[in-house]
Amino acid sequence: MIFALDVGNTNIVLGVFDKNYNLSYSWRIATDDTKTEDELYVIIKNFFVEKNIDVNKFDGVVISSVVPTMMCALELLSKKYFRKQPIIVSNNIKTGLTVPEPYTSKLGADRVVDIVGAKVSNYLPAIIVDFGTATTFDYVDEDMIYHGGVICPGLNISADALYNKAAQLPRVELTDVSTSLGMDTVSQIKAGLLYGFVGQFDNIINTMKKDINRDVNVVVTGGLSNLIAKYSNNVDYVDIELTLKGIIELYKNNI
Repeated sequence: MIFALDVGNTNIVLGVFDKNYNLSYSWRIATDDTKTEDELYVIIKNFFVEKNIDVNKFDGVVISSVVPTMMCALELLSKKYFRKQPIIVSNNIKTGLTVPEPYTSKLGADRVVDIVGAKVSNYLPAIIVDFGTATTFDYVDEDMIYHGGVICPGLNISADALYNKAAQLPRVELTDVSTSLGMDTVSQIKAGLLYGFVGQFDNIINTMKKDINRDVNVVVTGGLSNLIAKYSNNVDYVDIELTLKGIIELYKNNI
């Protein structure tokens, strides 16, 4: 078995793959860079016990992280409890991705694994959109050449900013809405966030397509993918497991 960790700014996605590299189980926990390797293992062990998974049966560990302050604990977790030297997604491993100079070291691990996931899923050429803490848009052609992208605030950042900067507005959790005509503060905030975010998404996609000037797929991933896809006609594929697909492919190519 292979254990994969995808560490984002808000959440950590944990994945267990079988000997044939098929995803068997996955879990999502909150990112907390104050946790030690021991505290992380307590959380992970509870998941393993529930599924009757033996930590001694793992053949490898692979880590993708955009949180540098967690790397020490993550590496110690792998070495101490899994007894494995982890493969860490970075510019030092084989990715198959070509990024023009001088930008080769500028692309984050989260975006690299999404691109690799899109490659193995036969989505390319594509604009790959990841709805995370920040929303990222990346255009990659069928030859795995990177042509650029966009970064903008994620939806939760916008919601938090509204709450933190407007004294009388409540914090809301984004859910589906039935109308743009909200009748109370919460429903109006939800409508504003959702329709505003979908409008931003559609405008960026349409602008990128004009610049690309060829037919490409639009692939979305991340926790809000299904919700955004419901309101946009620009989405060709929703793939919640895109990141884990990319991580395990990078593991296979670097063992």
